[in-house]
Amino acid sequence: MKTGYSLAKTAFLILLPSALLVSSCKKSSSSSATGASSSNSDAASLSESSAASDNAFDDAFNVAVQTNQDHSLNNIILHAGGTQTNGMGGSTGLGAFYCASVSVTPLDTVNYPKQIVVDFGSGCTSLDGITRSGSITYNLSKRFRNPGATISATFTNYVVNGYKLGGTYTITNNSSLTNGIQYTTAVTGGSVTNPNDSSYTFSGTKTVTQTAGIGSLDFSTYVFSVTGNYMLANSWGQSLTANITTPLVKQESCKHIVSGVVSFVYTKGTTTLNGTFDYGSGACDSLAAIKIGTYTKSVTLP
Repeated sequence: MKTGYSLAKTAFLILLPSALLVSSCKKSSSSSATGASSSNSDAASLSESSAASDNAFDDAFNVAVQTNQDHSLNNIILHAGGTQTNGMGGSTGLGAFYCASVSVTPLDTVNYPKQIVVDFGSGCTSLDGITRSGSITYNLSKRFRNPGATISATFTNYVVNGYKLGGTYTITNNSSLTNGIQYTTAVTGGSVTNPNDSSYTFSGTKTVTQTAGIGSLDFSTYVFSVTGNYMLANSWGQSLTANITTPLVKQESCKHIVSGVVSFVYTKGTTTLNGTFDYGSGACDSLAAIKIGTYTKSVTLP
């Protein structure tokens, strides 16, 4: 199995949990009035902000993998760090296409570590429908396809779909030929400014592990398990910690997460609320549910 190729192919398929959570919270089909309160509403709102923050940092992973796969990196070096108007991997590259200027230091295919700066300038919308501005600086220990490779990302005035990010985002490739694709991500000293100018501190870790289709070139057989946690807090005394208590399961053959539970705890002053986001028991459908105490909300995923 070409681990590097597989990482690039699947990066855009398995980093969906928080993206779906954000969309589903905004596009809920119905919610019960039972147990509804301002505290429940605040907890649900902060849960949405936490998920949106997690998703914004995940997008930096997508950019990192697309930039650092061999084909893309070699093309960038060949063009001496010029703008890649057809996407970082060229018009036939894997994954989404980006409108960015990319520079590599040192500018060769041999020497590591490398520093890669992906600059979106004053802002543009790439072919994956995401608007980005500012820049991300990646420090790459070795070619990302190699087990043990790490990428450390920092941000300069970087905004993705209205969310401004700060802090350090680290990615480690733990994949192997025998055990398949596995990587971990971590956000330390993170900060997020939302489109409405509210600001939060953010930290979290995530592990994605391939559980089916290992060694196969038939991507439709790939299945991934996602575990991890994150924490978000604001200056108004609200905080939320979230843990994936039942691993999320993402199948390449289904656009939705088919099962898994994210449990969260909302705290403000002396108020503490427990909640869950349940993706179901394995069916490939668009149904999920949010529960906060006796408050329940049925969700239709987009």
